[in-house]
Amino acid sequence: MWWRTSALLAATLAAWAGPVEFGWAQFQQAVRERELDPRRIRLRAELDAGPPESFRITPGLVTGGDLRGLMYGLLEAAEQIREAGRLRAAQGRPATPIRGIRWFLHNRDLEGDWYYSRQYWQDFFALLARCRFNRFNLVFAHQTNYLAPPYPFWLALEEFPAVRAPGLTALERQRNLEMLRFISETAAEHGIDFTLGVWEHNVQRGMTPTIVGLTRENIGPYSYAALRKVLAACPAIRSLQVRTNAESGIPPEQQVPFYRDYVFRAVREAGRRLVLDLRAWSLASGMIEAARNSGVPLRVSAKYWAEHLGRPYQPAETFPNYSYLNLLEKPRSYEFFWEVWGLGSHRILLWGDPEYVRRAVPTFALSGSAGFEIDPPLAQKGFG
Repeated sequence: MWWRTSALLAATLAAWAGPVEFGWAQFQQAVRERELDPRRIRLRAELDAGPPESFRITPGLVTGGDLRGLMYGLLEAAEQIREAGRLRAAQGRPATPIRGIRWFLHNRDLEGDWYYSRQYWQDFFALLARCRFNRFNLVFAHQTNYLAPPYPFWLALEEFPAVRAPGLTALERQRNLEMLRFISETAAEHGIDFTLGVWEHNVQRGMTPTIVGLTRENIGPYSYAALRKVLAACPAIRSLQVRTNAESGIPPEQQVPFYRDYVFRAVREAGRRLVLDLRAWSLASGMIEAARNSGVPLRVSAKYWAEHLGRPYQPAETFPNYSYLNLLEKPRSYEFFWEVWGLGSHRILLWGDPEYVRRAVPTFALSGSAGFEIDPPLAQKGFG
């Protein structure tokens, strides 16, 4: 088997070697599984001028519009070898630019076995890549006091010695940060953009704090310093998603200045391109403007069918905050995508039905929307 790449591919491979290497490994594995003679299969891989994430297979050649598209072409070639033992002409491109999976962390006892398993994450992201997902959002602190906020579970700051997670050792913190780095890097190696979801920067009103040392006066400076350090320690994080309403643990009168002066600032000063994701539910007046003025790439998302796996199209009428409000008006200065929640309904209704997917996907492009992010079964298993 020959691996010949163009000069352009060789020049750009360093930053994105992982996805192409993964695609080649899958192709080679398929050849072995079919017990074919690798000397009889000649295949080159090159970049072409096609659209992003597109691929084309012609005799002896796989091309991609970018390195992710080249990976998809190699994965398609691997599937052809597995199914038929030979290659046929094919081409393709994803239906939407954003195709995401979202997962929530709620319970250390239930999540510890798989969360700290490196083999789990390698297999998981391999599955997502084969299924053409290109985004994974790992959410910390959703409707719980656990990991609210998550920063003390990753690091200790000398300038804020009082802020800590009681009972957590330095070795445990180090392990947690190393796993976050590993997860985000493994995602990148499979052509998947890792999103760090920080939905609570403090516990919600009425909840018992699991972090000590946070005060009204230091929560902003602490969050800024901690987030900057986490982003520096995990360079494969591609975007930060925040919830900015009252459920974030930040009082209404503090929300815009808190996120503007500390969180958005940390994203802007990350030293690399980092996308800021804002969830639309109950956004405070002025929040989008503050995010836009921060100078970072901005995305906004809204619920597709409230918090349930509903019909494969946007509801004709619903509560405004459970839908897209006026966020689809044009012109707009941000990218928009849909949150397809699955809080319970998939336990009695079919999940992953191809007919549902066929009908839903075209609606994800409504008014130029960029795509979707969906909760798979068990995404919130530890809640409650």
